[in-house]
Amino acid sequence: MSKPSASLLDLKSLSLSQIRQLFSQAKKIKTESLPYQATGQVVGLLFFEASTRTRMSFETASHRIGLSPILLDGGIKSSLEKGESVEDSILNVAAMGPHCLVIRCGDSVDLLTLSKKIPCGILNAGWGVKGHPTQALLDVFTMQETLGSEPGAIEGTKILFIGDIRHSRVAASHFEISKTLKTQVAVCAPSEFMLESSLIKKFEDLDEGLSWADVVIVLRCQFERHQSEFKTFSVENYRKNYGLSSSRAKRLRSKALIMHPGPINHGIEMESEILSDPRCRVLQQVNNGVFVREAILRATLEGTL
Repeated sequence: MSKPSASLLDLKSLSLSQIRQLFSQAKKIKTESLPYQATGQVVGLLFFEASTRTRMSFETASHRIGLSPILLDGGIKSSLEKGESVEDSILNVAAMGPHCLVIRCGDSVDLLTLSKKIPCGILNAGWGVKGHPTQALLDVFTMQETLGSEPGAIEGTKILFIGDIRHSRVAASHFEISKTLKTQVAVCAPSEFMLESSLIKKFEDLDEGLSWADVVIVLRCQFERHQSEFKTFSVENYRKNYGLSSSRAKRLRSKALIMHPGPINHGIEMESEILSDPRCRVLQQVNNGVFVREAILRATLEGTL
């Protein structure tokens, strides 16, 4: 089996033309139900961290094109319970000859080095806090459906990230792709969630940021990735200063978009009623995730990624 031309570990090296090609394919898959058969091919879904949307959308996309997914879900009933390392688990599954591996793992795993050791491509399905490229791609695809027909059409779009910026692999990938798409990005977060970078526009006042934004991406408070910060964390203070409610959403323009990569901490970073706001695209993101990830799997199968 020949190795695909590239793994998708980040978005820094993905060109605008490649993004356009993926989105064109995803749109055709969504609107025309393009047939595709990869019968006999196998994809390894290796999820060493919890996932619902990413794992199941990759699994759904695999079935749609005839790929047979093999799943390692959090190490349950695997040799990880016997002390095998994540790296050894990946190398052993790769030795079984799947066409590609879809991997979600922590920061301690070196996917870049592993991608040079194994005979198949790796698709990053969430790598610690380093990045989540397929999520950023499906987010942009969702924006494009409303704001313009081509990736270039959202040039200059103002995207505000609210919440746990420091620990968000989704935001990390958006910062990468924004350079290619020439979108404007800004952040609003309490100091313990903020990045130290001086290169990203920052809003201290959420209402000011909402008035500026064309798209708002609300991020989950990642309690599992924090240590001392959450010993003094106040849900009430966070909700008051950074939570998105219906009353606060009035600051957004009528054609703005509201997004969240999920899962949502209802009543903390976002109130439940926001899901009923006509500008909310949360479930559209989930739906589009299947089509975008199917396009990525097809490109991997064809060696064009």
